Amino acid sequence: MSNGIIINASSVPLGTINPNLPQMTGTLNDWLMPMKFNRVTKTVIAGEVVETMVEVNFRGVIQPLKNRDLIMKPEGQRSWTYQWLHAEPGLDLNTDDVIVFQGKQTRVMAVKDYRLYGYIEYQLAQDYTGAGPTVVTP
Repeated sequence: MSNGIIINASSVPLGTINPNLPQMTGTLNDWLMPMKFNRVTKTVIAGEVVETMVEVNFRGVIQPLKNRDLIMKPEGQRSWTYQWLHAEPGLDLNTDDVIVFQGKQTRVMAVKDYRLYGYIEYQLAQDYTGAGPTVVTP
């Protein structure tokens, strides 16, 4: 609804960003910085799972998860290292993906897609020691 007038959805082309949504792109441009990490990919070759590292370059910002959000975690998981990653929509990670950032193996725990607002939010947790991947970090 705009100015009390109902807008017919048929008049809005598919794939257009909703003009009523706040666009965070301009704000995020000053906040995001160039980042890179290694993403672990798995492929099956001759019946064997082979893990490789692929370097991923993107613009984002990483910060610790807020204490309030940690309180919602199960008691035994509150001392784990959790991080919040905000990135441009070009970064395509999925829940349970493994990345190596600054030498630490990290797992994607949650994805919130705010592409319509100009960014994607990821919740990351430092992965279990010895849980893999078995590839050597470059």
